Amino acid sequence: MPILKDGRVRPLAVVIPLILSIVAFVLAMIALFAGTGSQQQALEGYHIIAINMSDFGHDLIPTPTSSGSQPSATDDDSSIWDQIGDDLQDLGQDITDELNDIANDVADQLSHELGISQWYSLHVMVACEGNFAPNATSPGAWYNTTNCTKQSPGVHFNLTDVLQREIDAGPLHINAGDIPIPADIQSAIDDVNSLLLAIFVLYVLSSGLSGLSFLSCIAVLTLSSRGGSGGVGRGAVLVNAALCTLATLALVLGAAVATAASKKGSSEIDERGADAGISAIEGTRFVAIAWVAFAAMFVALLFWCVSCCVPRRRRHHTPASAAAWSDKPPRAAAGRRRSLLSLFRRR
Repeated sequence: MPILKDGRVRPLAVVIPLILSIVAFVLAMIALFAGTGSQQQALEGYHIIAINMSDFGHDLIPTPTSSGSQPSATDDDSSIWDQIGDDLQDLGQDITDELNDIANDVADQLSHELGISQWYSLHVMVACEGNFAPNATSPGAWYNTTNCTKQSPGVHFNLTDVLQREIDAGPLHINAGDIPIPADIQSAIDDVNSLLLAIFVLYVLSSGLSGLSFLSCIAVLTLSSRGGSGGVGRGAVLVNAALCTLATLALVLGAAVATAASKKGSSEIDERGADAGISAIEGTRFVAIAWVAFAAMFVALLFWCVSCCVPRRRRHHTPASAAAWSDKPPRAAAGRRRSLLSLFRRR
């Protein structure tokens, strides 16, 4: 179906920006409310950044190492002693491997023994925590959420305070001050915290403007269908273009700020927390839906811009109607002519 007719937008063509506005609205709402409400568990993967604590404290457990010494034979002819030495070396390596496996198993359970969660995530309005399921080392492990903070714009997450509180209340009853937590990690988290309020404001605007664009498309589609004018007026096109412009601007700013917070925050946490076994996970899903929402609204904006720039055609009378109109003589003039002719004939 052609979009234009006589230089005007067909009413049914408005379905295109209508669908795109719905997509942008839904994705903006997911980005805004991820980690909250009844969909807390299902939408946990749509965080801006997550802090992986599953390796935290591994350096507290000594790793056994082999001495590397090998028995040497004193007599070239004593092959029996060479065989015994090789057997002892293999036995020592097996014992070392077993000790390493035991140490790794203990380290995997260390976060549970310390009373801390294996991950902490930052969303637009909440901070959540939980453990990896079925375990941190399993391929394809998923986020098992155990707790989230209350909704608030510009949530501020303090990892140092959370770890100290949970370790003090943990089953080992140890002092959190005895476990080294680099202060630079909290500084990197504070950089992300400082951007959360801006992301919140931008996605509130994005949701509202994309929702208004969606409602405006419905109004235009309804009025055009009832009016039967054959197309969408220029005023309606300008209103929708303005709404799409504002929504697109808010979405692209929100996506850019969220991408910067996710990438820069994760790189800084990885760099500063490597010695303590603390790493970061980028919010790739959040970044993906943020840019998809922007792309959908941008295409809707292009639709209205093209519709606004199309020149209008003027309506002309048809040749048949013009001829019919010209064939009808004025009645008064015909009556005067007849009276004059009759007067001359009498004379």
